[in-house]
Amino acid sequence: MRNRTIYFYVAASLATVVPVPGRLAFGLLMVVLFNIQVVTGVLTCHLAARLKLDDLQRVIVSVELIAITILYKQLVMLVCPVAALTLGFLIYLPALSSAVIEFSYKNNVGTLAEDLKEKAARNGVFSAVALALFFVRDTIGFGTVTFPAWQRIAAAHLPVFPGTAAVGAFLATVPGAFVLAALLLALYLFVTGQFARIARAGGGQ
Repeated sequence: MRNRTIYFYVAASLATVVPVPGRLAFGLLMVVLFNIQVVTGVLTCHLAARLKLDDLQRVIVSVELIAITILYKQLVMLVCPVAALTLGFLIYLPALSSAVIEFSYKNNVGTLAEDLKEKAARNGVFSAVALALFFVRDTIGFGTVTFPAWQRIAAAHLPVFPGTAAVGAFLATVPGAFVLAALLLALYLFVTGQFARIARAGGGQ
């Protein structure tokens, strides 16, 4: 279970966080899309199972994810064209990522409500961490806090400290995002490992 969790966070980060420009506005759009894809993917899996289409589940989910992404991008183009143009092909990465497909397709063993609840817990953790990464990259890398708005990207400008210029410039890049995501994953593994060790020690007493 722990290995599957690590795989999910790594694959989801590579598809949703690392290659995307380091603005909170773009992060919000990508995280919302990711959550929509997971929810609709689970719904599609259960619908396929109800229709006795188990052998075609993976194909149906893949097609549904791409269709949802196309619809979502059209909505983004209508509301905030600059965000849609900036994201470009990147908006399709979660749909093409094995993280969303596997997360929707695998481990659907309970009722629809139970599966959605289980997915929501893990998705909530990823969404919070992803938004924190985008917030750090936006504030330190660009000195702004941005949000998608009607026909534009709204930005609140923050004071820039000279000592953070080099670090901020690095965090704003794709390699910087990769390093930051790797550090957070290492911290997550360390913390969960410590909790697991404490739980084992408590169980042995």
